[in-house]
Amino acid sequence: MKRTITLLMTIFALNGFSQSITVELDTNQTLQDSDAGSVAYADIDLDGDNDLLISGNGPTTGVTSTLYANDGSGNFTAVSQPAIVNLYTGAAEFADVDSDGDMDLMMTGNTSSPSATANLYINDGTGNFTISSGTPFQASNSGDIDFGDIDGDSDLDLIMTGLDASGNAFSKLYLNDGMGIFTLVSGTSFTPVWSSSTEFIDVDNDGDLDLLISGANSSGASTTNLYENNGTGTFSLVAGVPFDNAQFGDIAFGDTDNDGDQDIFLVGQNDSSQFIAKFYINNGTSFSLLPNTPFPGTFAHSSSFADFNNDGNIDLLHVGNSSNGLIGHIYENQGSNNFILVDSTLSGSYNGSNIVADLNGDNKMDVVATGTSFTSPFRAPKIYMNQSALSVNELNADLDIIIFPNPSSGLINIKINSPSPTDIEIYDVTGRVILSDTFFGNIWNTQLNEGSGIYLMRLRTDKKVFTSKITLK
Repeated sequence: MKRTITLLMTIFALNGFSQSITVELDTNQTLQDSDAGSVAYADIDLDGDNDLLISGNGPTTGVTSTLYANDGSGNFTAVSQPAIVNLYTGAAEFADVDSDGDMDLMMTGNTSSPSATANLYINDGTGNFTISSGTPFQASNSGDIDFGDIDGDSDLDLIMTGLDASGNAFSKLYLNDGMGIFTLVSGTSFTPVWSSSTEFIDVDNDGDLDLLISGANSSGASTTNLYENNGTGTFSLVAGVPFDNAQFGDIAFGDTDNDGDQDIFLVGQNDSSQFIAKFYINNGTSFSLLPNTPFPGTFAHSSSFADFNNDGNIDLLHVGNSSNGLIGHIYENQGSNNFILVDSTLSGSYNGSNIVADLNGDNKMDVVATGTSFTSPFRAPKIYMNQSALSVNELNADLDIIIFPNPSSGLINIKINSPSPTDIEIYDVTGRVILSDTFFGNIWNTQLNEGSGIYLMRLRTDKKVFTSKITLK
């Protein structure tokens, strides 16, 4: 009964009732210092909740990397992991690299020495990690990493950018054999970058992952390049794209106008040393800059798309250093890319990043923001619990989803970037399950023979849950 009531409340909200977006700072727990660090999340011990990895530097804890286990209610306890190296100025991401159903961990960055590193940690299934020996990864700092299946063989490959131990910029691609054994791809055309952001995105809806990279090149100039995938993992530079060049920034993407393709939000410092926040609309075959957006230009942090109030439109979390100081903003998408500022109470920060995930099991997307802020604790991450209506998960490279057409006459297509099985359920306004299925692979479709109206779709992989409104005409 509780489940049905929750769904009814969600459906009613989707039918047009106004919903506020509100987050609340958790003042009951303090995590390690995270200046110039990373944050990543995954269910590392398969107990159904999202755990955290925090790395970074600060006067309280020094250079540290800490794994925090979640008790299911959003309370985190540091877990001893002797194999995990203490790092800062790097990147971290969880991924199931060996296809055994648990989340492994990739980390880059500097030790306190400082010494550049790049380590892959294999999960034994209970949340205990050991270093994978003999990996080919470039020891690095000041870069980014991203996983995605670039060649359609159902395992996760890796892009890595940054500075090597000699201070040289690089961008390298590694292919996974499915067992967590990676091989460097030679002869790639990627511009070497650092202070970078990388994202695998299917920008042209052809079923494979393309690649967007921003950062500083070997001369220190800002760059942003889009590379198209031919379907086999071979990339070519796309000419004539409208993206501003950026470094010290971030890339966020999602279908912000519900037209079945991925739009892009780009922040950072451009060639003219200006702080930018530019929103590019995907028209299916090309991108165009959306003018007159309300977002301040930022750098030295990150932004994320998520539907914080579950109205079927993805909203924007926007954190960083602006020309007017540090900001922490949430913008509600009221439809058709009409964004309004609804919450500016988050503490702004710099030299950090953020994640959006359900931390306390209430199916609402919460926020963790790392870096240095001007409010106590100054260098520890800040956890914000979502007090809004039921919301959904962030659209990102870990779970790249397209649902189309929507609205629909009954035909529903799903494209998803996930190497694991996907469970799908569709509910009507009474909470009745009208479809339940599990599919393998990246593409699924069905014909719904139901009446016109609003329905709720829920997708679940081994990493995340995604909820979306479906409208039948």
